[in-house]
Amino acid sequence: MTASMAFYADAGTTVRLNEYGTKSPPILTLDGRDHTLSVSSFGRIPVADQLAFAHALATTAADYVKAVETYAAARADGDQKPDGQP
Repeated sequence: MTASMAFYADAGTTVRLNEYGTKSPPILTLDGRDHTLSVSSFGRIPVADQLAFAHALATTAADYVKAVETYAAARADGDQKPDGQP
């Protein structure tokens, strides 16, 4: 199965981690105004695979932070809107 979706964060978006100790895998949740995205894995997936995914997610999230910082720095002149937007 293949799925594709877009989640656009705004000032009201929250990011939450639900932990269940050693009973179940954790769930990362992004809550928006009218939508929620949950990221987790099935408990039946090998723990090594779950951990590899978590590391890849963390690395990519750190890269996303750097990209947003670069984007924000380019707008340090007071232009807070994307290129071409009124």
